[in-house]
Amino acid sequence: MNGDAQSYLMERISIALPILEISVPCNTTCVMMTKYKHLLSIENFKAQLEILDSLINLIEDKIYTLRHEIEDKFSQYKANVNIDNLVYAIYKMIEEGGNMILGEKVYFGNKEVAYGEYTVLIGFHNLVEKIVKSDSNIRSLCDEIRYLSESTWEHFDKNIRRSLNES
Repeated sequence: MNGDAQSYLMERISIALPILEISVPCNTTCVMMTKYKHLLSIENFKAQLEILDSLINLIEDKIYTLRHEIEDKFSQYKANVNIDNLVYAIYKMIEEGGNMILGEKVYFGNKEVAYGEYTVLIGFHNLVEKIVKSDSNIRSLCDEIRYLSESTWEHFDKNIRRSLNES
């Protein structure tokens, strides 16, 4: 394996997926923008990156499905909610735990999720809690996104590494 291939594997360049900010390995478009673009001339490496591209596209489809599902469930609060931050918060609460902070506004970490009258925010917060605890469809989508995101790194560590080792 040449030095650039070794360096590429050690750097583990990544991109962040939309809305959820999950880190996945650099895809074909990303590699084209790096000092490693010449590695794309290695057919097996390029083929493995194309598989990674497909996985990332599948994850992004699931993220947008999750966004649509959550947007539907919170349609009565739509005017006062940042849907992307809400999707992020619900995903993180399901997959990693954590709580929203309810006050004059609702926050998850440093992300403002909703604002409005306190009595309305209580109803909003209760709906979030209900979904996080018992909505099997939302939970399943979140689990699939996490699993698929983890599988991108497994693909990087096994197949992309092997394709460069064999070149």
